[in-house]
Amino acid sequence: MAHYDIYREQLASLYHGHALWEPAPGGLYDRVHVADVGVVLQGHFTRMFNALLPADHPLQAYGVPFDFEPLSMGPFQNIRILNLPHGDYCSNSVIAVRDHGIGDQIQAAGPDGANASFKCRRNKGAFLSLPYSAIRTDAIRTKVFETYIRKHCDSWLEFADRLGFSVKLEDIVFVTGCDITTSWAMAAFMNPPWDAEISLGVEPTGPAAALFQWSPTNQPHNNEPSQVRLSRVAIAYQR
Repeated sequence: MAHYDIYREQLASLYHGHALWEPAPGGLYDRVHVADVGVVLQGHFTRMFNALLPADHPLQAYGVPFDFEPLSMGPFQNIRILNLPHGDYCSNSVIAVRDHGIGDQIQAAGPDGANASFKCRRNKGAFLSLPYSAIRTDAIRTKVFETYIRKHCDSWLEFADRLGFSVKLEDIVFVTGCDITTSWAMAAFMNPPWDAEISLGVEPTGPAAALFQWSPTNQPHNNEPSQVRLSRVAIAYQR
């Protein structure tokens, strides 16, 4: 199993959704939005279109499916914005060695930064470290999404094929929420030696920004891009 699949699989037990190993847009779009429809390939989400926007909106860079109609969420507000607290989000096999994780330490350490260590006690594990809180955006009522998916998912598969994606219907993703932050780091452990450990140092570099330094005892796969962190998604399903 690839490291990006281990990362997603291991963090799924925290019920925050589909953890993306490469969450930055990579210059393809601005950021993940609620009602984005796309595919996840090698840990990276690629948006095909957004169901809430009109067909001629500038963000519909690839066009829209042949039967596209914007999704109406009704007369009431259906998207809420909350905070995802800073801290360390670890799979069941990973423990933070110190009493406080990066997110807690950096709040107290100020410009001097902070350090934390993580140990993996099984053959797979993963963690995400947030030195600052993230912005959590979620749809409140998802039934309207389910109805919309049932009606249009076949055309989404045809659209994906037209764009050159070799995917099945179950690979298509409909975003119902996302967590966005400016600074974060993650790691995935793959068949590590017993008690494999990695140390992570973080130094504030500005408002809600930080510089990370890895000091692994046994090298796991690690990553520290700089924009979107985790996207909670609902996978388009067959009728």
